[in-house]
Amino acid sequence: MLTINDIADAIEELVKGAFPGEPVYRDYTPTGFQRPSTLVEASGGKYYPNFGCGLVELRPQFRLTTFTEVDAYHQQENPELTRRQMLLLGLFLPGYIKVGDRAPHVLDEGEMENGLDYAAVTITLSYTLDRQEFMEIQRLPEMGTLHIRQEVTTSG
Repeated sequence: MLTINDIADAIEELVKGAFPGEPVYRDYTPTGFQRPSTLVEASGGKYYPNFGCGLVELRPQFRLTTFTEVDAYHQQENPELTRRQMLLLGLFLPGYIKVGDRAPHVLDEGEMENGLDYAAVTITLSYTLDRQEFMEIQRLPEMGTLHIRQEVTTSG
């Protein structure tokens, strides 16, 4: 069973290999976060429940945002941000990423974004799950016993 969290873990490991010794944050950057660093977050995606005979297709999107050192005026070196952005794109050049015994496919479209103090890459992956396997992920724990106490008052 392959989950979006498993994929995020694999992407985090790829980023750590590209930028050894630098922090990799997941889902948010804390106040006063360290620079240089990278943020990995699941940023959306699509779900196709009727992909094929008994299959479900998931297309999760991941956004990788990289940060560099800034000066006293919160300015950074644009060439370094662009270099880091290209390194992040290079992580997905094989066309897939290895996650356990699976290899979600990198879709052809990708997005790059540059801000005042960051550069970002958004990648969409695609993989299928057997419908039963998908239902196992969604299975909620059964609710226990619920005791309700009701009091009735009358006005008169």
